[in-house]
Formats: sequence, C-alpha cells, structure tokens
Amino acid sequence: KDEIKRFFRLATIFVQFAILSSGSILAQSVAELSRSPILGLHQGNQTSIQVKGKTTGTVRAVYHEVNDSQDTFSNWTRLSYANDLTANLALQGIKYNSSYEYQVEFEDGSHTEWFSFTTFPEQSQPGEFSFVFSACVRDKNAPHPVFQSIYDRSPTFVALLGDQMYADYDGDINSGPSASVLTGLRAKYDRNFDEYFQTMSSQTPVVAIWDDHDYGQDNADRTYGYKNETRKVFKETFPDYPFQVDDGGLYYQFAVADVDFFVLDTRWYRSPMQTSDVEGKTMLGEEQLLWLLTGLKESTAPFKMIFSSVSFNDYGGDTSSGRGGFDSWMGYKFERDNILTFIEENQIEGVLVFSGDQHYPSAHILNWETPLNSYSETDTSIVYSLSDMKSAVFDFSASPLHYTRASGHRLQDGNQENPLYSFEVFRKEWSNRALTSVYGLVEVDTKSDVKSVSVKFFELESDDSNMVELYRITVFRDNMTELSNQPSEIPLQYITAQNYPNPFSGATVIEYSLPEASDVELIVYDVLGQEVATLVRGFQDTGLQRVEWDGKSGEGSVVGSGIYFYRITAFSSRRSGKSYGVTKPMIFLK
Repeated sequence: KDEIKRFFRLATIFVQFAILSSGSILAQSVAELSRSPILGLHQGNQTSIQVKGKTTGTVRAVYHEVNDSQDTFSNWTRLSYANDLTANLALQGIKYNSSYEYQVEFEDGSHTEWFSFTTFPEQSQPGEFSFVFSACVRDKNAPHPVFQSIYDRSPTFVALLGDQMYADYDGDINSGPSASVLTGLRAKYDRNFDEYFQTMSSQTPVVAIWDDHDYGQDNADRTYGYKNETRKVFKETFPDYPFQVDDGGLYYQFAVADVDFFVLDTRWYRSPMQTSDVEGKTMLGEEQLLWLLTGLKESTAPFKMIFSSVSFNDYGGDTSSGRGGFDSWMGYKFERDNILTFIEENQIEGVLVFSGDQHYPSAHILNWETPLNSYSETDTSIVYSLSDMKSAVFDFSASPLHYTRASGHRLQDGNQENPLYSFEVFRKEWSNRALTSVYGLVEVDTKSDVKSVSVKFFELESDDSNMVELYRITVFRDNMTELSNQPSEIPLQYITAQNYPNPFSGATVIEYSLPEASDVELIVYDVLGQEVATLVRGFQDTGLQRVEWDGKSGEGSVVGSGIYFYRITAFSSRRSGKSYGVTKPMIFLK
C-alpha cells in the first residue's frame, strides 16, 4: 500500500509539474508569430501589416518614428482559427519620407523583435522611388535567396505579380477532398515564405496580385471551382489592399509620389482561353475594364503604371494544358486592342505595363507608329523620349523569381515593321530550361526637370552567387522648363542647342546663346537627380557660349556609362527675379 501511495504521490507531482510547464509553454507560444509580418502599402497617413500567430489571442502593433521614443499603438485584433490565426494591423498617422520601427505585441505583454521600414514619397507630389517586380516562385525550389538580393537593393516596394505559390503542383490541392483545400493553400504559402522572404517582406512594402497557379490551377479562368477559397487565403496571407470590390476580383489602385498604379486581376472574370477571340471574350470583365479605362483617362500622372500578371506583348502566351488559345493577352487581343485604341483616341501618354508569368525577361512597345526611333542605343541599353512616342504603351515582363527558364514564342521579323504587333526591344533567350532567378528593378524620377523611368533586368549568374544586369531601358520626358514667374518676358532669345556629339565618349560640346549678360549655372546631373559636375557658375557676357564636358565628375573621376542631364539656368541682369532654364539629356559611353 505504501508503495502504491508513493507512486500516486509522485504521479500527482509529475502531472502538476506538466500542467504548470504546459501553461508556461502556452504562455510563451502566444508571444510568437508563425512567420514575420508582411508590410503593406503606405497610402494617405496609413500603412498596414499582416501577421500570423501560432495560437488564438489578441495582438496589436507598437510603432514609432526612428529616434522618437514615443510609441503609438494600433487597435487590438483577435487571431482566430477561422482566419488561420492571421490579422491585419493598421498603423495610423504615418508620415511620408520617414523611417519607422514596429513590433507586434501580444495580450500577455510579450512582443516580437523590432522591424524597420521607410515610408513612401508624398502622394500627388513629384518624387523619386524604385520598385522590383517579378513573379513565379515554386515551393519545391526553396530556399529562395533571390529575396535577399531584392531586399539588399532597398527598393521603395516590391511587386509580386503572381504565382507566389503553385497550388496545383507538388501536391495538387484540386485532387483531394474539398475540405482540405483551405489547409492545402495555407500550407503552400507557409512553405514558400522562407527566411529570405520574411526578411524582405517584414521591412519592404509588398504589392501582390495572383496569377493562375496561386489562383488555383494552370490557365484557370472565371469557371474555376475553388476561386472563393483561394481569394480567402490570399486575403489572409497579404496585407489589406484597397480592393475596388469586396466580393469579386482582386483589383485595386494606389499612388506613389505623383505616379498612379493600376493592379489588375486577370483571373477572376476572364473567359476560358480556348474561346474564340472576338467581341465578348474578356480578360478583365466589364466592370474592371471600365474602372481601368476611366482611371487612365482621369489620371494626370506623368506615368501611369499597370500591373498585369500576364504579359501584354504578342510572344509570351502559354498554350499548355492541351487547350487551344493563349493564356496571356496574346489570346485576348480583341479586348487588348480596345484598351490600346482607347489610349490612342484619348491621347493618354506615359502608360507602362509590368508583368510576370512568361519565365523570361523582355521589353516591348505597343500602340507605336512608324518610324519608331530610340533616342540612343547600345548593346545593353536603349533610351526613348516620350515626346516622340505619343500614345505608345511600354510592356516590361520579368520572371521567374525562382523557377525554370522559357523562351516564349518565336519573333516574326516582319512584325518589327508592323504597328499591329508588339515591337520587340529586348528578349532574353536561353538554350536550356535551367533553374534561374530574374527580376526587374524600376527607378522612377518625377522630381527632376526631366522625368524618367529606368527599367533594369537582372538574372542570377551561373555560379548562383550574384544577380547581373542584362539590359536597361530608359523612358523620359524631355520637357523644357522656364523658371521665371512670367517666362514669356524672356522668350526664345535664350537658345540652348543639343550637345554634340551625342551619344559620346571622351568629350562633348554644349552651346547656348545669351541675349543679355547673365549669371549662369551649367550643371550635370545623373538620372537620380544628383549633381555630378558644375561646368559653369558665374557671370557671362552676351553672345554664344561654348562649354566642353569630358565625362568626369567634380572630383575628377570618369563617370559610368548611362544617361545624364545638363541643366542651364540664366538669371537676367536687367529684370530682377527673372530667369530662364532648360534641361536636356545626353548619353555618355565609357
């Protein structure tokens, strides 16, 4: 009996200890996230983060501006199994062009580490920013170090343009029972969002849209049976975006500085791809199409950027799954041509489309007229002036983030002379289908007198160590800018010629004439608006002036190859406060 009592006494102590330990473990697990937060868009005075916990409970965000000890708090939000323990936390009172730190706090007072981020340039105002775009990252290829490369470039935001996971590959969610679909979708996102992704997404704003595989199935359309489930999991996974509708497709609009972005849903409303490409076949659906066209027409932005999961050009369409037609806009040309016609008829300029899906990088021009002339060109770069392009639409596509290569449909040489087809500027073609990583880096400057967009394509080197630049396309507006309050009082008597030679290596000559003695500044800037060299600063007499630039910075070092701008400002000696200014681009080849 004594031995039995002793056994039960020890067993009781063990159970009590286990209960206490379990309680301690549970208390600790509440203070953990399943993965790092995903940072969302900064619009107005608000940004958001999406968090995913390990157990039920309530959480909130604690945040402050860097070097400011005063914390601000979001509302407490509950984590529940109905939403896979996810919650969107809104950070209010966020300032533009500022740096913040945030952490997630749990109801027991514990919290995560601090994360940091930088906010967007002020909306509706000229500014400078950058973003990375790409698509297609398959979970079986994890880990994904490409996300570390993207993070290291410090873009203003990252645009993930579809296939952030493959619902129908490596364990097809469509082949099991309906009850397992939500679980399967969630697990695929969890597996794909590795440590590299989490480092990036917790500190760099993420813009996302789906394509066919994260919508649920290869080349899927509006008839797909599990689209409500995939929409639910998409909204659980990513931060709140300003969706135009609550119960339909995932399309939305946002702005960075004075540039407008239109994010399309190319899956929810689309007709089956094998349908004849005539009136009635749609990629966007009537409501989304009207929203896009209205937005483009009403936009006063110098650049209007469209995010489409599938490419806009004539060569990137998928024909898999044993069906006819094409999965990209190549198979929906009737609707695409209506969009292009609308842009042309309404004289909408500065439209650029960015996409993924096709598994190779490319650049094309649509809505073009002959002759289609570039401003300058080298083997690895090209520059276009929008003043020569009218209503031309640029199409840039970059993918895969981490998947095998493709080459697309063969270019027909005759199409390069036919404005009814996409004019091909650049395409990377491979001889094998090896695993690779590709993305585009877009640098936007609407703050300088010459507004510009530069798109650089990068690919993983063969030794899997570095991303190397493949090609660069720059689009700019070469507007003359008069600085006086009444510029007509000092008209075209001030004349500035284009530098010559241009492009140039070695040295170039800049000539300008002054109708009166003036204080003159002649400064060279790079595409980021940073001063490179001051060529003139002082008083000059009336007449023709001639200045030579040898391609060197103010410190005497030779600058890198690329596009530069020279800015001449002349201050009148006879009319106080009056001035004349003009900015012109030039190309230096090292």
